This record gives sequence, structure tokens and C-alpha cells, in this order.
Amino acid sequence: MMLRAAAVVWLVSVLIGTSAAAESYPSRRINLIVPFPAGSATDAVTRRLAESIRVETGAAVLVENKPGADGNLAALAVLKADADGYTVFVTTNSTQSANINLFNTMPYDPAADFAPVAGIMTIPMMLTVKPEFPAATVAEFIALAKSRQKPLSFGSGNTSSRGAAELFRSRAGIEMQHVPYRGMPQALTDVLAGEIDCVFADPASAQGLIQDGKLRVLAVTSSDRLTGLPEIPTLAQAGLSGAELAAWVGVFVRTGTSSDIVAKLSRTVLAFVNSPETASYLESVGAKPFPAGPDALKAFEEADTRRWAEIVAIAKIDKK
Repeated sequence: MMLRAAAVVWLVSVLIGTSAAAESYPSRRINLIVPFPAGSATDAVTRRLAESIRVETGAAVLVENKPGADGNLAALAVLKADADGYTVFVTTNSTQSANINLFNTMPYDPAADFAPVAGIMTIPMMLTVKPEFPAATVAEFIALAKSRQKPLSFGSGNTSSRGAAELFRSRAGIEMQHVPYRGMPQALTDVLAGEIDCVFADPASAQGLIQDGKLRVLAVTSSDRLTGLPEIPTLAQAGLSGAELAAWVGVFVRTGTSSDIVAKLSRTVLAFVNSPETASYLESVGAKPFPAGPDALKAFEEADTRRWAEIVAIAKIDKK
């Protein structure tokens, strides 16, 4: 009886402690881990989210960029931290649905090791080349690729960038040489320098170069044209169907984090996503709000994992 009573006292103390932690959350600095470098679309929206969390909660918020290994390095950094809601993963389909289909072995399980918190945005990719590239349309690009003895090259700054290019290559029936980069800014730099022929870039990363006339957009991978670039056709409108692909950004924490803390953090993130200011910003960079709570984000992640399995099979991508 004494052992049973002690067990009850222990359980009650744990529950009270967990409730108190959730009630006071956040009481210290929150670290937002981003798997891509500064200047990327994920980094840009995370810095806005960080400021929103700071204003909403009064807590200090630090954004940490940990690029490398298609996001896997950042994922491992999150898993090394405590499951207390103070190390938060602001990541994309790269780590949560694509990599598990692209790597033969994974150092983590995206579904088992991370708890969904909230969605932030979805964003298409754009087929970009430098202005003097000898193709001004998708049809001309494909014709050029088929006429060349040496394959055209494409850079990828993240998994979505590569997935969009591989799907395009497969649907177009052309050969292209993949050149991986640690982030989108570096890939775009090499397009401008003529080191590679093209990049499927996100609008946020490429926006400034497009506005300055340093980069030409041939098509977008979304099902609809972008509000900010209404003159640019979708791939389907350019004559290539079945190559639609959108990236997404969401917030996750380590599995084992208190459900009360997850719920509290989710409400804070969704308040940011649903704000008029965020909607305006996302539209300006070609993205759309993705206000999914924990359950909706989990279901979306599972469906997108199946979608990436199809992309890998269709494009015949060799696993790493």
C-alpha cells in the first residue's frame, strides 16, 4: 500500500510540474532552429515569426541557421536539445517528408521524433536562368536541352529545389546534371556567374534579383500564376503538365514536449500566420499562408511524404 501511495504521489507531482511548466511557458529564451542559411525563404519568414513571438510573449527569441545535409544537421541539433519547447524547429518538407524518400538511411524519424506545432506557408518554385540564357520560354529550354550533347546543369539550394528540377526533367524527357548547394543564395550566385544553367528557386530568395533584372523566370511550379508575377506562366500553361510542386514551412518540436506547451506555441504561431501583416508579406514573396494546427499539419506531413515517394519514383532519383 505504501508503494502504491508513493507512486500516486509521484504521478501527481509530475502532472503538477508539467502543468506549471506549461503555464509559465515561455519563461526564458526560445531558440528557433532553421535548416537553411540566411537569405533563404525559410530564414526570412522565421525572423518575422521570431519578432512576433517576442512581442506576443515577451520572451527573447534567437534564430539559429544550421544548413547542411539537406536539413538533417539542423534536425539532429533539435533532437539533442531537451523536449521542453525552448528549442523549436522551423523547417520544411525537406526534413519532414522528402529526405526520408531521398536517403537510404536517416539519422532520425521525422514522424516519430518530431511533434507538429503549426504550419506557416506554402511556396512554389520558379525555373530561373540568367537574362542572356539562350531560351526565353519553357519550350525553348526543353528544345535547347534536347539539342545539346552535354546536359544542361541545374543547382539545388534545398530539397524542394531539387525535387522540382528532377520532376521537370523527367516530365520534359531531358537530361540535366545536378549540382547541390548548401542553400539557395549560393546556387543563385552561380547561375548569375554562369557556373550552372538554371535553378528552381523560391520566389523569396530570387525576388531581389528578378526586380533588378539579373534573373529571368521562365515558369512557376504552382497550379496558379503568382500575384506578384502575373506575366509568368505555370509549367502547365507553358505546355508541361504533371510537374507541379510546392514547398511548405512548418513548426515542430521534439516528441515528448508537453501537449500544453505545444498547444500554447501553436496558438502563438497561428496568430502570426493569420495576421494581415503576414498575409501581405507572404503574398509579396509568392507564398500563401498555411494555418494548420498540430493535427492538420500531421495529416499534411503524412500525405506529402507519400507525394515525395511518388516524385522519387517518377523522376527515378537515386537515393543517397
